[in-house]
Amino acid sequence: MKPDFRKSMVWLHTYSGLVLGWLLFTIFFTGTLSYFNPEITQWMQPELQQVASSQNSVNRSLTVLHEKGVNADTWRIYLPSERTQKWIIQWRHGRDSHSLDLGASLGSILMPRETAGGNFFRIFHYTLQLRGYGGRYIAGIAAMFMLVAVFSGIFTHRRFFRDFFTLRTGKLLKTLTDFHALAGIITIPFCVMICASGIMIYVIMYIPWSAEHFAGGERQLSRSLSPGLSQLDSTAPKAQPLIDFSVIQKRVNQQWPGEKQIAVITFEQPYRASGRIIVHRVNEHTLSSQSERLVFSSHSGEPLPSYPPASTAANVRRVFFGLHEAHFASTALRWLLFLLGLLSSVLIASGLVIWLSKRLEKVKKRHIGHAVVERLNIAAISGLPLATAAYFMSNRVISLGVDNRAFIEVQVFLWVWLGCLLHSVMRPARQAWIEQLLVIAALCLSLPLLDIYQDPARFTRALFAWNSIYLGFYLFMFFSAFLSFKTARWLQTKPKIATPEKATPQIATPETARLRAGRKA
Repeated sequence: MKPDFRKSMVWLHTYSGLVLGWLLFTIFFTGTLSYFNPEITQWMQPELQQVASSQNSVNRSLTVLHEKGVNADTWRIYLPSERTQKWIIQWRHGRDSHSLDLGASLGSILMPRETAGGNFFRIFHYTLQLRGYGGRYIAGIAAMFMLVAVFSGIFTHRRFFRDFFTLRTGKLLKTLTDFHALAGIITIPFCVMICASGIMIYVIMYIPWSAEHFAGGERQLSRSLSPGLSQLDSTAPKAQPLIDFSVIQKRVNQQWPGEKQIAVITFEQPYRASGRIIVHRVNEHTLSSQSERLVFSSHSGEPLPSYPPASTAANVRRVFFGLHEAHFASTALRWLLFLLGLLSSVLIASGLVIWLSKRLEKVKKRHIGHAVVERLNIAAISGLPLATAAYFMSNRVISLGVDNRAFIEVQVFLWVWLGCLLHSVMRPARQAWIEQLLVIAALCLSLPLLDIYQDPARFTRALFAWNSIYLGFYLFMFFSAFLSFKTARWLQTKPKIATPEKATPQIATPETARLRAGRKA
């Protein structure tokens, strides 16, 4: 008998999604949050709320660097933007690195709370908190499995338009199956773009034999594809770095018209005659992950030769990198990508639930595989959002004077997530779902209230200044609390589905024997 191609695709779609489904949900969920990485960090460092109102930022930064970073090897200035209020100066001498956060008023230096911020989600979604490159390899394999699931799903649903306009509401499993198909159709371009670009970012790492063959290693291949500036002479005569940036600012304005075009300014060997300044443009004008750069002398401000052109391969990789991180996206487009990321996460979660529900309908008795899938579904689908809410809560609960606050925040996230897994094992499945959803609702509801209670002036300043980032975080927490509570209430009122268990033997009695005989007659 010839194999049925569609049935083969159904099998491939089912098990390619199941094997790494929980990992894919984790990667997509945390990656989706990283679309608002600077905004999340701003909320987690409320002390930096009003920094963007400062004037003459670069010259103020240079004044402090001349005082603090004498004879340093590198200076760096991070300027605030519409998405982030962080205004940081850094200086490094050898392996010793120092940084300061500057405030809006002249001479003010801020002491924002230490936090992992939104950058934790960005790093976690491709490293999985593993050292070295292990997490990147695992994330790359997961992306490949997701592509297999997407393309096999296209063959599974032959009638796209019919599936798109079909949503049966009579039975839960049918509704979930139709929604899974609908979400899959909507998110096909997004999932393909995210997975393909994620693979392309580390393509050299995934094919190290080619790099070794053509260039003698990954680093050598990267340098040959994307050459940098020439090496500076560290023994050149000493020279004082400029203190007035206006001479460079005029040239920058000619090259990049518009306000707030500078994101980062780097001084390399500022106290040497060979020193240079590298000005990085805000990364909102190109799909590439590499922003435009201008190079000047660090003591005269005269233009210097810029970076050599990168190869086509390097530019293609940078475009994939830029598509993946979406730094170029406007606020509306970023919200669209965020919603598509959430819908993709729901797509994966619904597929895991559908797999279990369909198997339980067909079997008379559960086995250990069903129990494992059920508990992992709970720990991933409800446990991960709960750990995320606990991570945000730890930012407000942990004392500001505690050492290694950022490390403790991450540990809270990981331990709470582990606790969700243990809770799902110890409690009946339905109760575990309900209880974890209610805890999510409680945390998301109490988080804005706790923030207002700790410092009412924060909320007042954000409201009168119409700080959409800060207020938007409040609204999203309230919406998440409402959605979690309604889902938990729905599960409480939903009638229990008869699950396959071992049948209880019935004891035959004379009365039951007469009844059976009557039925046969």
